[in-house]
Amino acid sequence: MLHTIRRDTDRPERVLFVLPGYGDFPKYFLERVDEFDPERRWLVIVPEPRLQSAAGPIWYSVDENGIDQSAFSGSLDALSDCVSQTLEETGIGSDRLVIAGFSQGGALALASLLVPSFQPMPNAVAVLAGYLADHDDINLATAIDRPVLIAHGRDDETVDTIRGRSAAKALDRSGAIVSWSEVDGGHRFGPDLLAPFRLWLDELVRAELPHRPIA
Repeated sequence: MLHTIRRDTDRPERVLFVLPGYGDFPKYFLERVDEFDPERRWLVIVPEPRLQSAAGPIWYSVDENGIDQSAFSGSLDALSDCVSQTLEETGIGSDRLVIAGFSQGGALALASLLVPSFQPMPNAVAVLAGYLADHDDINLATAIDRPVLIAHGRDDETVDTIRGRSAAKALDRSGAIVSWSEVDGGHRFGPDLLAPFRLWLDELVRAELPHRPIA
């Protein structure tokens, strides 16, 4: 099982997984939780990436040949197990499950919606400064009618903004309910990215279907 930290609520009705990026530790992400869920409406769970590298914990490695397909699949399987156990423990249905991720974690979060073998499928996904991974099992058709937020800093020095734009366009064409948000700032899980994330979560809580397609 993945190691996780969490921010509980008194009577959780919704579950939000937040996946850190390459070399990131969960604590930093949990410390930001009041910036996107100040009213404590979500049971927030932050898992630690399962592999270790010189940079810190990672979900998968990337080299000149692309992503490590086996490591990517292994992390997706581990996340699936963790999500399943959480929903079973809480009795919360997958219709109230959101998976979000930053950078590499955003790519994995998006894959949880696009890889058909991932169960339980999240109701919605948020990709913050992330991208659409080139993984063998990705199937864009599984995103139809699912809310997807893609937020990206226009000055991102690590993951080029064009990668976020490309993912948003591909998902929009596939029938996903896409919200695209290009914000100020660079590659950082901070206020610029968290403002549209909070707005999008608020809309989901109100049973709305946020839709801001890319122009």
